Amino acid sequence: MKKTMPMPKASYADLVHQIVMESAEPLPFVEIMQRVNGILRITTKNPEGTIRNAISQSRLIVNTGDGRYGWKYRVITGSVMRLNLSKSDVKGSAIKFTEEARDMFWPAFFEIQKRNEREPVKLRLPSRQITRIPLDFLGKREWGTKGSPEFWNWFTSLKARPDDALIFRVLDGEKRLYAVEFQPRAARDEPAIAARNQQIVEATLKYFRRTVAGAAIWDISSHLLATGQYKHPVPPDSLETLWTRDLWEPELAKKPVRGGWVYVGRDDADSMVSSLFHQIEGEADRRKPRGKNEKKAPRIPEPVEPSPVYQLKVTLQESHPAIWRRVQVPSDLPLPRLHGVLQIVMGWTNSHMHQFKMGGHYYRIPEPEFDEPNVENARQTRLNQIAPNAKSRFIYEYDFGDGWEHAIVVEKIMPPEKGIEYPRCIAGERACPPEDVGGVWGYHDFLQAFRNPKHPEHAELVEWAGKKFDPERFDLSGVNGMLKLYPAWRDEE
Repeated sequence: MKKTMPMPKASYADLVHQIVMESAEPLPFVEIMQRVNGILRITTKNPEGTIRNAISQSRLIVNTGDGRYGWKYRVITGSVMRLNLSKSDVKGSAIKFTEEARDMFWPAFFEIQKRNEREPVKLRLPSRQITRIPLDFLGKREWGTKGSPEFWNWFTSLKARPDDALIFRVLDGEKRLYAVEFQPRAARDEPAIAARNQQIVEATLKYFRRTVAGAAIWDISSHLLATGQYKHPVPPDSLETLWTRDLWEPELAKKPVRGGWVYVGRDDADSMVSSLFHQIEGEADRRKPRGKNEKKAPRIPEPVEPSPVYQLKVTLQESHPAIWRRVQVPSDLPLPRLHGVLQIVMGWTNSHMHQFKMGGHYYRIPEPEFDEPNVENARQTRLNQIAPNAKSRFIYEYDFGDGWEHAIVVEKIMPPEKGIEYPRCIAGERACPPEDVGGVWGYHDFLQAFRNPKHPEHAELVEWAGKKFDPERFDLSGVNGMLKLYPAWRDEE
């Protein structure tokens, strides 16, 4: 008798997606958890943390602002967005999207490979004709659409000028159906638009102040869409023109952690490196303001004698051939400092959230709105507390969307060598993948296109990653040069 292969067991993350996607209305967290448990009993040590983790790692499950979670394609239906036209737009070759416009058309843009979706969407023209418009990479980290013949026939007939606008509506997010209309500059209702702009700024500030580390503009736009801020007959101006440095910089300075989003889009490498150092350093040194009744967190006692040195082997999981580093660090390194070292030796840019995982416990900056019993405060934990012995193993996860997991093993413990500065990297192979490439499988697809000049996406990926990107190259001296510049292993106040 022929044996049949057993069906693979569904993951909790997949079940969460299925439940939220199939629900006509957004669901409270408790109900999501109950429905998952009804299908597959949650047997983890921290069931609530397991489900919250599944939700937090998805770009398509969104908090609607009232304690419920909805399917993003469905939640954004009814949104209205303004796209003010630039000089390059009116030339008639492509329309550049703002972050929120791209997010509205392609909500799964940042999703992991198996849920990523960038197929052309249906666009209803004012004549009621339906056409399809693609998502196109326009170079220099810009995205937009090159449209379709039907779209350009209509658009050309408008004789549009800079500062005229296209108004886009989400007719049915699940069916990927949108509508467009034209609004000339002279038809702007300035008082109404100014009022809407102020509402968007206030909503953005409210959201930004709740975050621990600030937020990228694409995270802000996703939040605004999910909470219905664009479901108003008068669409505001673009977020990139409203969310200006004079608004976010003072707020960011108050944060206990500074994310890497500040320098996104900058092409001055020296400033970028300097910014990286300051932001990682901020994660270790800054402290969140305490409430009146909140107790001061105990400080980690400083060692009297020089601490032993850990030699760590860091391997990016599921990378084939392996992307790895061997680094030596003080054994008593606080976890935020270890995070900084790992960012530098791997080649990441500190642009996303991270956590350490060891023995069923998670070590990260706790989210104040979540009660997470298995989450320990990374600021109060040192490396030798989660990895006390040689051969200890733990996980460092970076970017919960792409899910980059690094397996770390303590290869050996040794006394510090005289005249040697730690941390230092002593070996490694292959380059770090580009940020936001879509995880390990997305990186695999990226490499196929990047290495093949005949691939239809080759040119845009070379533009995006840079012509000098070499997946086989690891610059050991460059990494150690950055480590010498970066003072994050010293507990400076």
